Amino acid sequence: MNFSKLALLKNNIMQLLKSISFSIFLFISSVLMAQNFEGVIEFKRVNYYDETNYTYYVSVDKVRIDELKKDGTVSGTMLVDLKTKEVLAINHERKLYMDIKSTPSVKDVSKSEIFKTSEKKDILGYSCNKWTVSNPDFKSKAEYWVIDKGNFFFFNELMKALNRKDRIGLYFMQIPENAGFFPIIGEEKGFDGKLKERMEATKMTLKKIEATIFKIPAGYQKFGNS
Repeated sequence: MNFSKLALLKNNIMQLLKSISFSIFLFISSVLMAQNFEGVIEFKRVNYYDETNYTYYVSVDKVRIDELKKDGTVSGTMLVDLKTKEVLAINHERKLYMDIKSTPSVKDVSKSEIFKTSEKKDILGYSCNKWTVSNPDFKSKAEYWVIDKGNFFFFNELMKALNRKDRIGLYFMQIPENAGFFPIIGEEKGFDGKLKERMEATKMTLKKIEATIFKIPAGYQKFGNS
């Protein structure tokens, strides 16, 4: 084999190796992006008249939401199946649970104006971008600090399952291609500047969530059953 043919063969092999390496990189990247966040997220919600704390336990296809009393004990729980979109509500004081059937909001937010700003900042160790959504029909504007390059795919599915009616939730769902996005902070204000509602993640912990946390506790009865 002469030198020119040997050089051509070597070049072809190098190109093939580069192609294989790039394909492997794309495959690994797609797998990592498909992996949902798993762990615990602590939330604080503030509105006109109250402040409430929540703890979200996020697994591969399930979410548990605990609403906390002022003393930190759990007052109520929602169990959400992200695949089937089934939602269960649990009353721990009465040891009862029930199915929640929620319909989509009838509020028309199609006139919302969505804008991704150039503002960025780190929150809880995550790089976040500021998005704004305003709607003249409801005379309010929401600002979100969003992880928009992450693997928080659970959040979009959770919003669909809960069919949230509050504007801070409805406005967020207007952000295009928001699969994988997560709003660490969301705040709605009226056009007069007065705060209507604020949701803020105060702590985020990556950890394996045991399947038992999504089970109905022993001894609890379904509401309506005798």
